[in-house]
Amino acid sequence: MIKKCVLALIGCTIVVCVFIFAALRDNPARPVIGEPRHADNHGVILRYYVSGPDDREVVVLLASYARSGSDFNELVDRVNRAGYRTLVLQARGIDGTELPGYNLTLFDYADDLAAVLDHEALLAPVVLIGHAFGNRIARSFASRYPARVHSLILLAAGEGGPPTDVRNDIFRILLSFLPDSTRSGALHRAFFAPDNRAPDYWMTGWYPRAGLAQGRATASTPLAQWSSGGTAPMLVVQPAQDAAAPDGAEKLKQLYPDRVTIVSLANAGHAILPEQPEEIARIVLGHLDSQRSER
Repeated sequence: MIKKCVLALIGCTIVVCVFIFAALRDNPARPVIGEPRHADNHGVILRYYVSGPDDREVVVLLASYARSGSDFNELVDRVNRAGYRTLVLQARGIDGTELPGYNLTLFDYADDLAAVLDHEALLAPVVLIGHAFGNRIARSFASRYPARVHSLILLAAGEGGPPTDVRNDIFRILLSFLPDSTRSGALHRAFFAPDNRAPDYWMTGWYPRAGLAQGRATASTPLAQWSSGGTAPMLVVQPAQDAAAPDGAEKLKQLYPDRVTIVSLANAGHAILPEQPEEIARIVLGHLDSQRSER
């Protein structure tokens, strides 16, 4: 009897382990535009991608929750062609950047970016573009290193967690073993405006372990320590149909009225980048060109 119980327990343990492994398995993204490089932040190896003309103004891009920087590929191409250099940093646990543990704060991600900028010997202030969760890293970096930031461009910016129904859909998207029909429905509800279709690369490109770490970091970092984004001006692009962060821009404007400029983007949800690529490029380049003229 005891032997049977032990065997049953072992069997249940194996099933649970297999389920956890399947649930946390990465669903790799498409390649990132640029030359891959690596930096070290106190033993954590960080991967980032650099492209565009040498010795030009640097624009840093920080991706959304559990997503790769390849989501910026189309924007990076446009920004490079306009004469700017780009640096796309992969967050911990994504595409070659290590994830040694989950006991993180948002400032660990900010320090990762500082290590990369140091490795590149970039001393001049940079422009940061943060999409969704990436906006939290951008503001955390700007709060800790205000002298290193020229301005912030925040796409689909939020501070708190999404509504419960959206959070549940995001959880479904992360589980690559679920049927595509289930994940596709969840993806469109959480990230896309009703009339927009998600590209194939948004069905892939999910990193559940990285997402767990990012959720832990947000919960572990008091909002008051990073919300302000230091002293930099903030351009906030608010999708008109953002189910995950419907009022993020207005909250920032109320808190920092003198530093926040809002641009509303019609026919776009939380994904924003694949929904309105031309308009996003126009807004970003308009901001960069205006900043360039002020330097």
